[in-house]
Amino acid sequence: MYRACAVGLALLLATEASAMRARLGVRLTKPSDFDISCYMEKDPAGEMGGGKGKSYRGLVSSTVSGRTCQKWTESHPHKAGAALKPKADRKSRGKTVWGNGLGNHNYCRNPDGKMEKPWCYTMDPKVEKELCEIPKCPEHPRDWTDEAQALSKKIDATDCECADQLYGSTVTTKDTAVPLVLLTGVTREGKPCHCTRKR
Repeated sequence: MYRACAVGLALLLATEASAMRARLGVRLTKPSDFDISCYMEKDPAGEMGGGKGKSYRGLVSSTVSGRTCQKWTESHPHKAGAALKPKADRKSRGKTVWGNGLGNHNYCRNPDGKMEKPWCYTMDPKVEKELCEIPKCPEHPRDWTDEAQALSKKIDATDCECADQLYGSTVTTKDTAVPLVLLTGVTREGKPCHCTRKR
């Protein structure tokens, strides 16, 4: 009998603890790396207004202490959340100009860029807002543009068979065509091809 009471009490306590976590909005499970993503501390090339995580569009919906985030469209328990209006991302002159990422969801965001990283209003009536546990994105370790330019200078064709070396086979069939530039004997930069034909 004591054993049955102990098991019943353990189940009751576990259920009560679970209900308390739900009421306070505390989350025990960690989201996957896919859900978390990362936030940009500074705008990368081709982007504007996304620093300090303003460009973050991941799926994290809990804070560093485990509190569940309040939906941005809701006014309970914190009215300030619903006062913020969504602003869409857009393209301008070839650059991405980041909006605020708000909508009918409770994902962490940094809508005005005033906090150091993404945050949210919490479902805890005693804690209005809190930062989210999202890692900073690493700096891009490679400069792809510079690498492509350096590689293009390393390709050196010294004979008129250079079309094969630079562009692949020039053998034509009824289903292929050779661009006019390959027939005129010029390089990709438009300079004449000074090469000797193999005979």
